[in-house]
Amino acid sequence: MAVHIKLVRNNIKSSSSYGKYFAKAVSQGEVTLKDLAADACRNSSLSHGAVIHVVTELEDMLKQRLSEGQTVRIEGIGSFSLRVESIGVDDPKSFNLRYHIKRIICGFLPAGHRRRDHRISYNFCEDVKTVWQIGAKP
Repeated sequence: MAVHIKLVRNNIKSSSSYGKYFAKAVSQGEVTLKDLAADACRNSSLSHGAVIHVVTELEDMLKQRLSEGQTVRIEGIGSFSLRVESIGVDDPKSFNLRYHIKRIICGFLPAGHRRRDHRISYNFCEDVKTVWQIGAKP
């Protein structure tokens, strides 16, 4: 497993790291639910339709539980929770839901564990290497 990277220059003049280059992950394509279902069928005795049904049902359950204000934790995958972005006000009495709530977003925290060096290791990132994207190295 490898993540392809390219270097991107920071062009934000007000940034303290203006002009420096940073690694950026480059997508190697996209997979769909259909693709994942096909993989699951090859790795199990489940039918394609059964996998699609389970994932679709999971989506419905996530929406329901998140809309009830709950955090949904799926072992080995991570936690989903809704977050609110709002405009700040000086006086709590002047806060108006209609005008000060900008949007509601779904946050995702991948599953992981704390290593001995106290850093967090995320399950999806373990054993992943980095490689240069072809033609992307300056």
